[in-house]
Amino acid sequence: MKFSTRLLHWFYKLSWKKVIGLSAFLLMVIMVPISIQVANNRTRTKSEAALIKPSPEAITTKFETPQGPPKIYLVDHFFGKVGDSVLIHGENLGGLHQQSSVILSGKKISEENLVSWTGKYIEFKVPANAISGRVEINILGQRTSWPGMFFVVDNAIQTEINLIKSGDDPNEAILTGTNLEGGKELLMWLLIINNDGELKLTAEPGVNMTQTSINLPLGKIYEVRLGLSNNLVQLLKVVKNDNQAVGIARAELSTNDGRLIPMKVNPLYVSF
Repeated sequence: MKFSTRLLHWFYKLSWKKVIGLSAFLLMVIMVPISIQVANNRTRTKSEAALIKPSPEAITTKFETPQGPPKIYLVDHFFGKVGDSVLIHGENLGGLHQQSSVILSGKKISEENLVSWTGKYIEFKVPANAISGRVEINILGQRTSWPGMFFVVDNAIQTEINLIKSGDDPNEAILTGTNLEGGKELLMWLLIINNDGELKLTAEPGVNMTQTSINLPLGKIYEVRLGLSNNLVQLLKVVKNDNQAVGIARAELSTNDGRLIPMKVNPLYVSF
């Protein structure tokens, strides 16, 4: 008698209690690896492109009494599509409160789009129908805003800049631009997350560069302005030190008449 026939005959002779017990055991065996896989692949609320990722903390009613006026150090990242998570880093942000709010382009972010809110950071999701504009906060009647522009992007936005690592030197990258036509000046923030040492920045031929630096609790900002005279691809060489993390924290491409062209950074090359 074949094995399959003997197995079927044995199964038919089982009582209904044994059948139920065997089914439960098999279901448990099947579900264990599935549960492990689900646990190891939890959906992340924070953007994978974030430069600085604080520990996850859900919205609570805990309120940290501000010790001074609210401040915004960084909006991370400066672009995103509807549904993407955005992190506001700062201080004296309080917490979720009926007299406090987050505002994007003049419109209050609803509570359903708030993910986390502590005294040092706020995380929200870009709401449907959002438009590009300033990110502001109102903490118990005290308002402040981030100086940069937040761009709401989609697949139609093809203007972007990237930090491309050098194949020969892991501490060197080239800033490249795609579809920068019409832009005359690129304002950019390069953030050193590990605030040790200095960056060496060298403009590519045909690019005029000026730079200043800003020290923040998060790290050091290099504010760079690049004058673009032609439709160049390679814009800037960036050289960092060992164990430094460098990322693009802000980018605004302006035209001759002062308009800003919406742009983004390839998420794979946010930092190097």
